[in-house]
Amino acid sequence: MGEGSSISFAKRPIRDSKSGRHSVAISRIHSYLIHPSKNEATSPLIGGISIPLNGKLFDLLAKIDKTALRECDIDIMFRPKPNGKQQNDSRDVLLAYLKTPSLPRGRAIAQLLQRVTTKRSGLGLLFLIVSQDQHGLRLLISRFPAETGVTAEERGQAIEVQFVEKVFMKNTHTYKSALFRCTSIQAGFWDGLVVDKQMIDTRGAADYWTREFLESDLKNTSAAGTKRVAVALQKALKDETDPAIQQELINASQLIINRHGQITSAKKIVQDLSLTSGAAMAIESAFVRPELYDSTFKFDRDEFKACLVFRSVQLDNGVMLTAENSSFNRVINVAQADTGKTRFTTEGNIVSEKLQKTR
Repeated sequence: MGEGSSISFAKRPIRDSKSGRHSVAISRIHSYLIHPSKNEATSPLIGGISIPLNGKLFDLLAKIDKTALRECDIDIMFRPKPNGKQQNDSRDVLLAYLKTPSLPRGRAIAQLLQRVTTKRSGLGLLFLIVSQDQHGLRLLISRFPAETGVTAEERGQAIEVQFVEKVFMKNTHTYKSALFRCTSIQAGFWDGLVVDKQMIDTRGAADYWTREFLESDLKNTSAAGTKRVAVALQKALKDETDPAIQQELINASQLIINRHGQITSAKKIVQDLSLTSGAAMAIESAFVRPELYDSTFKFDRDEFKACLVFRSVQLDNGVMLTAENSSFNRVINVAQADTGKTRFTTEGNIVSEKLQKTR
């Protein structure tokens, strides 16, 4: 099949290791060396090559392609034009390549990435993997870091398979990926999934990879995602009857505020805070739509505070008063004392009493 021919899936399916069935059929793999070129007057030629659908390099790439749906866990969607028109330049280039996978069309994708790659990001090896599964067409885009010295082996717009393999083998676990799926070329896609294995401190994806290269945003907005977590916490507190779990949920709310600006999900928050199974189940059960429990978003501290499920007041005598924000003034009476200090009074039945460290 020639480089400019239409897509076909008669080649090298990946076998499902458990069932033995063919699950993903790879038809084409192209690779390109990406130079840092953002804000540069001139952009280097982009070397590229078609990767044979056999051998050690193919087997490693096929494994990454097979696990992409699980690894890529951040939902994104292409941005429409500022005037509202449903058109996106990056999407157009990706679909053109998926329709006819060729080195020149793949190089157009590589050029988009090279234009936004900074010196801090450095050299990168880009792979485009076209495949098909039982649901339709797939395009996996992966970028691996490359060492500075490898440019000596470039030959203009051509690179060798041995060169690609040597660079790739040094960085097989450090990469960025984006996965796009559609039932057909005509149907296309407006959303996708990404992952950034080079991120260490938070779950996310570099802005230049998602916002600039793919011209996309998180599918779940910051405000909506943050509000869902706050609402779920509030519902969990109301529904929970175990005082110990209620206190754990209140403590978790205080810790969650420190996640401002992080890309996360309710599930990730629960895991990171190491909540007990009871508290974790209370939060997960509070989501009306279960699939949103693991939906990613950027946490917004101000939005969370606006939806804060409880209110706490700490006094200079060491006492801390905590109650649901919506009922705080009803269950706790607040008045000014003759001394000029504030007097808080409340009454109720003791349902739990314990000693615990405050610091």
